[in-house]
Order: sequence, then structure tokens, then C-alpha cells
Amino acid sequence: MEGNQANPGLNRRALQELFTVTADRGKDWDYSITVSVMEIYNESIRDLLSDSPTESKEVKQSRNAADGHYVPGLTWIRVQTVEDVHEVFALGKENRATAVTDMNEHSSRSHALLSIIAVGTNRTTGLKTIGRLNLVDLAGSERINKSGSEGQRLKEAQNINKSLSALGDVIHSLKSKSGHIPYRNSKLTYLLQDSLGGESKTLMMVQVSPVEKNSSETLCTLNFAQRVKSVELGQASRRTETSDTAARERLAEQGGGVSLSGRGSPASSKRTGLAAKKR
Repeated sequence: MEGNQANPGLNRRALQELFTVTADRGKDWDYSITVSVMEIYNESIRDLLSDSPTESKEVKQSRNAADGHYVPGLTWIRVQTVEDVHEVFALGKENRATAVTDMNEHSSRSHALLSIIAVGTNRTTGLKTIGRLNLVDLAGSERINKSGSEGQRLKEAQNINKSLSALGDVIHSLKSKSGHIPYRNSKLTYLLQDSLGGESKTLMMVQVSPVEKNSSETLCTLNFAQRVKSVELGQASRRTETSDTAARERLAEQGGGVSLSGRGSPASSKRTGLAAKKR
């Protein structure tokens, strides 16, 4: 998902493309782009750009139901260049939980979420458009008898598998158009509720192993992808604000981390994820 500067992954490429699009529209629009990086570790939400990255955060419902869910006190950083993005990713990677298992030398022990908010202001009309993009790197499901996980690694594996199972339950409920979608069964699905249902566009990519000994995991992954493919979310909508005050109040509610003026570039401060929500 992340890659490196020489061979960028999906996260870096998405932000590079966003910079290109906003630059092309620069004649008529001003844009502010802010990012946050989180992980879900053992059913706890962590802010990977915070001075205290192991501190647990909670998901809250906005006072305005149309604005969905957010994490109070989350660190948001304004990015203006590709170099800013590299600094943000470096800090997030440094704070993310990884470990060695029998199956993976660099095993992710958490789900990672890169969240991007882009606010565009039309210079002539003052109209504001607000878009949110969530890029999620899901930790892979783990067979304990193969990974050899014990102690803390075992607890991590159990929580990863539990959250992926909860995601599967949500996908099944969406596919069957159930009246109740069990978003609250895990922090992962609760955090992504706005992106998995309603007025959003969602894209999932799965990664499988070509190694014969992993054929059972590969088959399970492909079956899951087939279920996801059959889900219909409906038409995505465009979110606009005609009032500067309304936009500021909406963004300020999210812990004060996001503002229309941003928090500054990572270059001047050390504090510098599956789904896209179109708002």
C-alpha cells in the first residue's frame, strides 16, 4: 500500500494524483489537503502521527448525522508537496506495530488507515466542496498453526482475525440488503461505516500468495473477494458547503485537528487507508 519513494505504492500514488488534479484546477479553485494516519491494534485505535502513538482513541458520531463518524483529537497534517507526504509516511511507519512470525518476516500486527480530506474553494462563487478518501491496509488473516504465534503475537493474531471476520459479516449483510448492518462489532467496521455504506464509492483489492503451501489461504481470500464484488452500495453523492462558517464548524468538531488553514507542513514540525468517501 505504501511502497517507497523509488517504487511508490497505492497511498503515495493516490496523493501524487490528487496534487496533479488540484494543480490543474488551480486557476479557479484553492485546495487544502490534510492527512491523518491511524492503526487499529488489538481493537484499539492509535494515532500514528501523535506524540503518544500508543494512546487509544475512540470513534464518535458527528452531531450532524450527514457528517458521519470521526476520531476526536486525531492529528491532521496539511500536505502541500510530495516531500511532505514522504515525511508523514516515514513517521507513521516508524510508529506502526510489526513483528516477525514463521510466515512473514515483517508481519503487520494491525490494520492501517490513511485518511485524506480535501477542501476546495471556488475563487469566484465561494462554494466549498469537501471530499474524504480512506485508504486502508488490512492485516492478513492468520492461521495460528502456521504462523507459530504465541503470547502477545497470538493475541494480535486473534484480534486481526476477529476484525476481519466482522468485516466479512458486514459485507454479507450489505450483500443481502439486511435491515441491520453489524458495524459496531469491531473498531475496524465502525470506523469505516461511512465508507462501507451509504453515499460512498468503495474499491477493494486482495493480495494472494502464489506459493502452493498457501493455497488454502489464497482460496479463502478469493472467495471473500467474490462476496465483496457482489455488494451494491448505490450512487455516491457530492458534498458542498455554501457557508465558510458551516465548513469551519464541521471540520473543527473533529477534535480541532482539521482547519481550513491547516496545521502547517511536516517540514516545519515533527508532528507531522479499501474505501473512498465522496462527500
